[in-house]
Amino acid sequence: MRGLVAGPMAPEGSPKSEDRPRSFFEHLEEVRARLKVVVLAFLIAFVFFLLFKFQYFVVSGIALWLPVPSLNPQEAIASQFLIALRSWLVRPVGGTPIQIVVLTPWEAVVVQFKVALFLAAVAISPVSTYEFWRFVAPALKPREKRMIVRVSVPVVLLFLAGVAMSLLVVLPFTFPFLYGIAIALGATPLLQLDEFLDFVLLFSLAFGAAFELPVMMYGLSVLGIVQPTFWKRNWRYSAVAIFIFGAVITPDGSGVTMMLVSIPMLVLYAAGYAAIRIRLRNGMRGKSS
Repeated sequence: MRGLVAGPMAPEGSPKSEDRPRSFFEHLEEVRARLKVVVLAFLIAFVFFLLFKFQYFVVSGIALWLPVPSLNPQEAIASQFLIALRSWLVRPVGGTPIQIVVLTPWEAVVVQFKVALFLAAVAISPVSTYEFWRFVAPALKPREKRMIVRVSVPVVLLFLAGVAMSLLVVLPFTFPFLYGIAIALGATPLLQLDEFLDFVLLFSLAFGAAFELPVMMYGLSVLGIVQPTFWKRNWRYSAVAIFIFGAVITPDGSGVTMMLVSIPMLVLYAAGYAAIRIRLRNGMRGKSS
């Protein structure tokens, strides 16, 4: 059985290190070493987003936003990101402003730390992905390795597309729509800072994960776990599941935001099935030739 990790280089003439079985403790040591790299990168990024700020410079006639040290937490990159997010998503509704409130003295500090944690996790995602890939690669067959490499770029692009659609389309519609109902009922529109950030980040991450649907379909079919005909035969059940998922991750019961989530996922479902059919057709042509 092939090992999961690669150890030190074997002497010349001996079997390759990755071809021999690894003990349980060797696996643990490899996990520890790779987690150490990920944790160190995460801590560096976390401190960077708390102690640096983006400042406007003009260099040789070119306008640039460059990171510079800042000991003022109100000017840190985490604060700049939160202010930009609030300005974009929380706008006056019908001339009535939505007030951002905090309920405890430490809430704003906790929110800053959450933003820095989120930005750090996003920033080091290439490092964590690389370390994970190095850990599992020796255990994969060549066909599985090629499949992972082939879908790596679509995974990243679809996730970013989902997050972008969440921030640019769905959430800017959701907040005014929901608060418009509250204002029409005579309620004072208030929004707690901590709950606002949690909702935006979790919703965006869920939306990004939902956009991985065609990659998941493609991977399961390429690896032979699910037959390509399964997706066509059960598309009705899949559509129901997609609408249920859209209803779960959206905050309102109107069905409008649910449709904004579900319709793109249905399109992605069809795109995933089309990609599987194209690969199947190309594979049949290759065998015939």
